[in-house]
Amino acid sequence: MRLALIMLAVVVSFLVGCASVGKKWDTTHANEIVKGEHDKAQMITWFGEPHSTVSPLKDHPAGCVERWQWTYAHSGGGSTISDALVVDFDKDGKVCDNAYAQTKQ
Repeated sequence: MRLALIMLAVVVSFLVGCASVGKKWDTTHANEIVKGEHDKAQMITWFGEPHSTVSPLKDHPAGCVERWQWTYAHSGGGSTISDALVVDFDKDGKVCDNAYAQTKQ
């Protein structure tokens, strides 16, 4: 019984210091996106449904009209990990701009 209480205390103290924002997503293909070649269907296949969308985009320098975003951040145990992907699409649903950032501290 005493061992169980000690284990419970360790688990609780570990969990108290943890926090997550967003939904975890597969980043495997984040650096493989090709402008003008890949489309919305490919992004959903690779990353799942976007966490947020913006449409219409106005005055985008590349003429993009819609933006999809995937984001996730987790902090705990003295480290922070974050992933953010932004993909912009043209009027035909093809990728016209994208950016990916990953941080590990």
